[in-house]
Amino acid sequence: MENYFNYEKIKRGLKNLKDRRNIPLLVWLIIFLVLFWLIGLFSIPGHYKIIKPGSDGQVSQYLTNHILPELYNKSQYNQPFDLVVSEDGINDIIARQIDSNSLQRSGFSNLSVTFKRGRILLTGRTVYHGFSFVVTIVLKPYINKEGYFCPKVSKVQAGTSRIPFVAETMKRRVLYRLAGLSKDSGTADFVGMLFNSGKIEPVFSFNHRKLRIEKITVQNKQLTIQFLPE
Repeated sequence: MENYFNYEKIKRGLKNLKDRRNIPLLVWLIIFLVLFWLIGLFSIPGHYKIIKPGSDGQVSQYLTNHILPELYNKSQYNQPFDLVVSEDGINDIIARQIDSNSLQRSGFSNLSVTFKRGRILLTGRTVYHGFSFVVTIVLKPYINKEGYFCPKVSKVQAGTSRIPFVAETMKRRVLYRLAGLSKDSGTADFVGMLFNSGKIEPVFSFNHRKLRIEKITVQNKQLTIQFLPE
């Protein structure tokens, strides 16, 4: 007797039926992921911190009593040296370097920096299209083979959610506005070079000496910069 059953067609039919049954599950999964992402936009990331701005108008003591003396003393020997910078110290400098009232007028507040292994997180609260978000720009700084400093922006997130479709817009908004608030005229040049070429020659003058940054190492709570006097 001739076999009239086409087993391949039966298998495909059962598979298609099974796929159709999975469609509602996939729809619910997509809805769940979208809701999870939306909730994350307004969430507070674990690294977010509130830094009390300086109100006495004085320069950060961490800058004057730690960073500058370290640079001065270690650069005298014409040998490579390391400068270790703490997360709390950098945030103290930021709190005193940027005027809090001007920061708020620009739509920002609670600006802070977090050091994590291999990453620098620049975080602040801002208002975008009427909604308040905690925005984080993640930098992965390194010195390339040609000796240039590359402050690579690896991602931008609002709350705990990544926002790739507006990452470039948000990055420019945050960095350029912060550059305009800084009392240091070189900050705007730094931001401009960051967007134009993505790399900067890491050489600067200090106490009539030229210092080159040879290596940058980011660890939890601290940043280590290796200098080479020229």
